[in-house]
Amino acid sequence: MDRPTKPLPANKPNVTFRHPDINRVIIAGQLLHDPPLRRTRKGVAVTNFIVVTQPDQVPVKQEGLEREPVYISIVVWAKQAVQCCKYLRKGSSVVIFGELQSMPNARPEEQYLPVQISAHWVQYLEKGAFHKITGAEEDEGGEEPMENSGEAGQ
Repeated sequence: MDRPTKPLPANKPNVTFRHPDINRVIIAGQLLHDPPLRRTRKGVAVTNFIVVTQPDQVPVKQEGLEREPVYISIVVWAKQAVQCCKYLRKGSSVVIFGELQSMPNARPEEQYLPVQISAHWVQYLEKGAFHKITGAEEDEGGEEPMENSGEAGQ
């Protein structure tokens, strides 16, 4: 979807500025339930699960500023969905990189606009080891856990 460009002032008539479209989300939290594996009519694997995050607490307790946990709907597709179902369980800690997308039950005319995160990359966090869950594996066997040296992006 192309966004309109904004012309610059008259002293630069042939130059335009394009506003960028940015839709990236990074969250970390724990799974609320085991991810179920399903398949579309065309046989593509898909899983949905909810990640619970605990917001940072306000340093000074102020009345009315208690922050509740946040529940975020995640959708994962193809081989990555299979890998999530293999490695993730209720309570698993994860980091999700993805983008926001409107859910299929959105009704803009009623201003009901639920969103979910479509995961591009899932990092499974486990004490002492980590799993990078991607859709790039050759088979559905996935990767073996690797020792964690303290950096999540290895």
